[in-house]
Amino acid sequence: MLAHKRKTKNYIKESNRALTEDDHKLLKKLVALQKKSTCLRAHVGAIVVNEGKIIAQATNSFHPIYNCNKIGCIRDIRHVPSGSRREICYGLCAEQYCFSEMARKGVSCEGGTIYVTSHPCRICESMIAESGIKRVVFIKGYPDIIPEYDILPDYKIEVIHAKEYDDEKPHTI
Repeated sequence: MLAHKRKTKNYIKESNRALTEDDHKLLKKLVALQKKSTCLRAHVGAIVVNEGKIIAQATNSFHPIYNCNKIGCIRDIRHVPSGSRREICYGLCAEQYCFSEMARKGVSCEGGTIYVTSHPCRICESMIAESGIKRVVFIKGYPDIIPEYDILPDYKIEVIHAKEYDDEKPHTI
């Protein structure tokens, strides 16, 4: 049985030697993609790659029928702090949109890599772990991530922090 709380937080690799030339190309694409997000709080992007091909990409935008530019951000209206109560949002995480796209297309991400602007939230971590993705490359930390309880290393998923792409602005979701 795996321990519920790991003793070390050092499972996240720093990117100084862990990234390939292809990783850098995809991270640059990810930085451009995140700017297309329609979320009023944060611009997050995700790209899923398998066998060298992009199989899904998305942002954390709101559902098209709920335009937060017109109705307002429900989390701002209710004064919800960043990193909490994601379930009341009219949008999805970028990773969740990617999984939806792959499901619609009938495409497997088994053994692939997901590039994300922010370290995945707990729900997205679980989806990544169960999907068969073997590598996560992220740019920013996530407000509520607690490394000693992170499930990704228990699934033998390599986690790389590409902090050279971080703009160092505070993360707000």
